[in-house]
Amino acid sequence: MKGRKKEASNIDVVLRGIRNNIVKILPENSFIFKQISLVGLKINAKAHHAPLTSMVMGVYATQHCNLNCKCCTAFSPIAEKSFLNIESYKNDMEKLAELTGNKISSFYVTGGEPLLHPQITEIFRIAREYFPETEISFMTNGLLLLKMSEEFWENLNKNNITINLSKYPIQIHEDKIREKAKLYDVVFDYVGGGDVPVKSMWKYPLDVNGKQPLERSYNICTQINRCVTMKNGLIYPCNTIAGIEHFNKYFNKNFEVTAKDVLDLHKVKDINEVYEFLYTPKPFCKYCNRKGVEFGIKYGPSKKDIQEWT
Repeated sequence: MKGRKKEASNIDVVLRGIRNNIVKILPENSFIFKQISLVGLKINAKAHHAPLTSMVMGVYATQHCNLNCKCCTAFSPIAEKSFLNIESYKNDMEKLAELTGNKISSFYVTGGEPLLHPQITEIFRIAREYFPETEISFMTNGLLLLKMSEEFWENLNKNNITINLSKYPIQIHEDKIREKAKLYDVVFDYVGGGDVPVKSMWKYPLDVNGKQPLERSYNICTQINRCVTMKNGLIYPCNTIAGIEHFNKYFNKNFEVTAKDVLDLHKVKDINEVYEFLYTPKPFCKYCNRKGVEFGIKYGPSKKDIQEWT
């Protein structure tokens, strides 16, 4: 199984490199790019749809954001302001550490914009306390990095936290951020790799009628076993299910999340229960029209229109 996991990681690197070079030649919104990307998504998904022996786990520090990006897969433009509850998070991390022997493949903190959380350094400290050997990172748009305190940067260094910057077409002092990270000996990287192009938006449309074949949706989904999310004592197999409550509330919809779509972390007795849960399609997959994905949507502000997500 370790060999299969390494193979999946190698495929990620190869496909990412191919994609980052193709966009230099073909427009992302072209028919040819879409067909090539769909093949890549299938290869990538197949590599990750293997029985697990470890996993990547993440948490939303916030779901709201200081950007307002259309087609945001985290539903941040329509999410109400909220913050990860530290006590609930700590209890979940304690249980996860107990189940895994304090070892998972990697742990990430995301949003929204995680640096909006007033206790973000405590989130990092707790993660490192329970997973001393795990790769821990956070995803950020970078707008707040140079405004963060010395204590924040010292915390990143002390807890060995990696910065993963998303390349949005916004004005940030990237060179100064790099200098700051170097000064505090903090690892700095990009979401998608160093050669990733400046971000355009991808739309993963939701099917309001819930008519998508489960197996097809699952077999082309690159979130499965990669975007596992823990929130309020529950494990979600992907961030779409974890964030759909915001879509439902804002647009007055009822995309149903059933008991089979989530796993109660505190009722799990063995980590293999988690692995088995993550390795199968979920009823919610009927809402995901992965075949209809749209690439290369010009970056811009959300108008909070339902068509950005459907």
